[in-house]
Amino acid sequence: MNDSIDHDLTTLTPSQHPVLCVDDETNILSSLKRMLSLEGYVVSTCQSGKEALELLKTSTFDLIITDLRMPEMDGIALLKEIKLLYPLMTRVMLTGNADLESAKAAINDGEVYKYLSKPWDEQETFAVIKDAILLTLRQREHHFLNETVSTLESRMHEYFITTIKIFSNLMEIRAPKLLVHSKNVAYLSSQVAKRLGLSEEAVQEVYISGLLHDIGKIGFSDRLLRTSCFDLPHSDFELYSKHPSFGFACLKSLDPMKNIAANIRSHHERIDGEGFPEGLKGTDISQSAQILGMVETYFELMEGELTGTAMSSMQAIKSMYAQVDKAFDRTILEAFLIAAKKMALNLEQQINTPIPNPAPESASLPASALIAPQAPETAPVKKSSYRPGRGEDPAKKDFTFKILSALINTYSGAKIDDRRDEKSGFLWVYSGSKRSDENQKLDDWLKKNGFIYDGKLSGWYYPFD
Repeated sequence: MNDSIDHDLTTLTPSQHPVLCVDDETNILSSLKRMLSLEGYVVSTCQSGKEALELLKTSTFDLIITDLRMPEMDGIALLKEIKLLYPLMTRVMLTGNADLESAKAAINDGEVYKYLSKPWDEQETFAVIKDAILLTLRQREHHFLNETVSTLESRMHEYFITTIKIFSNLMEIRAPKLLVHSKNVAYLSSQVAKRLGLSEEAVQEVYISGLLHDIGKIGFSDRLLRTSCFDLPHSDFELYSKHPSFGFACLKSLDPMKNIAANIRSHHERIDGEGFPEGLKGTDISQSAQILGMVETYFELMEGELTGTAMSSMQAIKSMYAQVDKAFDRTILEAFLIAAKKMALNLEQQINTPIPNPAPESASLPASALIAPQAPETAPVKKSSYRPGRGEDPAKKDFTFKILSALINTYSGAKIDDRRDEKSGFLWVYSGSKRSDENQKLDDWLKKNGFIYDGKLSGWYYPFD
């Protein structure tokens, strides 16, 4: 389940959205479960309304599909109870032709979102299920945002709330994608903060910090906003790395925003000191800022912002665990896993090796033991902040410096300029005259092997150590 997280409304990942089916007929339940499971949904079944209500006390679902006619408690009575106890869960009725009028009446009374007729049409059923799950996600997000706004309004000055809305509106006007990303970071960051036991006020500050963490980017050019961090040339990355400071400057003069401004300034720092803009280390970085940076890394990995290729939730988390005790604090990362688990329900089935932990054997098993940072496709990172020139290539490198040197020597006018010993430096290659067909072959090879062309400097640079 992806509680309160913005979605591309054209797609859903079925495995992240559990469905509860209720029917007193075993063959109907088996058919429903088989059909939905083949599509990728996680399906639970109950044979009575009473059994379903008991299951709902310990489990959460994005959708319930129930038969109308059942002994003891029929479908309408069950859905009335569910609407009262779990109003954000979307409800669908399964009914025979003889009961269509009852199903329609239930829809009109607001107890049911839609009904499915027996025998059902698979395509129609999948369409209804997708729409119903999206409705659940929207309702949860609206509920969460309304609760947050209500709490803020009761505790903070009106101008403070207005300021947040103004900055959010500015971000939406400048780059709508930026606001969607920020809302995702805000929500998940607040959940991590709750897991870590931060005070209610601190959780609210983390949420607002997430909403505004990229406010420093609103002054960027359209080209810079459109370009992923992975593809930024060196000169643009220098400007990009200043956006936390720009965001801090926007908010620091507002007294209620001082903690929020500080969180924003430090959300790209790393505990090993390799972050920016100040190169802070360890406990010099506030816990709230570390949460923001961790959650933003998660979403940016899935968006392809940091590696050039979008990752799944599982791949992103595994890559982040390769950075434990380097970029990320272990305790915060464990809390993050629990908060993000609803977005990756299939993680536990695919990886189960615990992360190395220096704690004694008698210590209780940490939450991080649910996943394995040492998965084969995720190699340890030497010095990575997932930024150009500071990380590892997600694809396997198939050349060495020795091979590259030998290759360059075969092309007239081509040369290597190795600046990797400089801070944020790169390995540069200048391929020579573009009038030569042979040198064009070198350009093609460089592009194929991950080099990026910088037109301003008329050279190719390799964006990894």
